Amino acid sequence: MIRKYTYFLTAALLVLVLSGCGRSVEERTDEAMQSARDAFELNRKQPTEAIDGVEFYMPVGWTADVMKAERSMVISKGSQTYTAQYDPNAKQDSHAYYELLMADKSKEFIQQQTFSDAGVFGFAAISAHGDSSVEVVTGSGPVQVTAIVQKEDLVAAIKRMMEIARSVQIDS
Repeated sequence: MIRKYTYFLTAALLVLVLSGCGRSVEERTDEAMQSARDAFELNRKQPTEAIDGVEFYMPVGWTADVMKAERSMVISKGSQTYTAQYDPNAKQDSHAYYELLMADKSKEFIQQQTFSDAGVFGFAAISAHGDSSVEVVTGSGPVQVTAIVQKEDLVAAIKRMMEIARSVQIDS
């Protein structure tokens, strides 16, 4: 009798675990876009680093290199890398990075959204990139952050990327 209950309990537990892992890309992207929107609208992160006249929020445990001549920075931790580009002459309501991204016909977007808050423009886009990863691009005014992330890390990554994009302040 105990064997039957053990078998039933194991099977039920297996179904629960597999159903959690089997979330579709659409479900993940919907949750990711909400996470990006929340990070954009809340705009809680203040700059924690200042390198070569560029101030930005850097998550704990991450490292950064700013290449001022190229107007870019690389923020990384382990094997995860975010690349940020910035335009010191652009305003907070700039659509330039978004328009360039949308003009790229080689990208197949799974989902993309734009955001606006108090004169600041932002966007998030997710495109296909292999079987287990996606390309994520977030932006806020004069800043765009890009990364290739594993599908299971999508929600946390897009939130972190938007927090970085919203926090960038450039000395003129």
